[in-house]
Amino acid sequence: MAATDRSTVLVTGAAGRTGQIVYKKLKERVDQYVARGLVRTEESKEKIGGADDVFLGDIRDASSITPAIQGIDALVILTSGVPKMKPGFDPSKGGRPEFYFEEGAYPEQVDWIGQKNQIDAAKEAGVKQIVLVGSMGGTNLNHPLNSLGNGNILVWKRKAEQYLADSGIPYTIIRYIYLNQ
Repeated sequence: MAATDRSTVLVTGAAGRTGQIVYKKLKERVDQYVARGLVRTEESKEKIGGADDVFLGDIRDASSITPAIQGIDALVILTSGVPKMKPGFDPSKGGRPEFYFEEGAYPEQVDWIGQKNQIDAAKEAGVKQIVLVGSMGGTNLNHPLNSLGNGNILVWKRKAEQYLADSGIPYTIIRYIYLNQ
């Protein structure tokens, strides 16, 4: 296959658990893909090898992701708000841990606005396919994941899924649920 026949694929959230796997698998298939990654920090870039094909950008700032999206054929969205456990939880005392989201990293900002920014930038750049990895339970307002840190994470993920479905861009939505974290 000629170099021009390869698809250029951007993986956003490339330093996350799933993002690292997808980015690595694309990099292994050099005859089929030109892989790019998008991460927020230099530390994350180094975590996945620090290659020139890894871009720095913040999905909450639409202008910062434009350079990574220009010239790609497909976008794989693996970004997500990540709840953190509040310090001081002692499992030996029973009860449940409490969670929070860091300032500026609530699901509304990451899973809705950030994903919307990615979809809009991809549409403007003429991206041919978007793969969005979401979560099961997005239609269940009472799902336990929505209560983590009062973030309504599945509500915002579902809103982004619907936005993608309405965008007119060919897409695939993969929904999964974390069983072991």
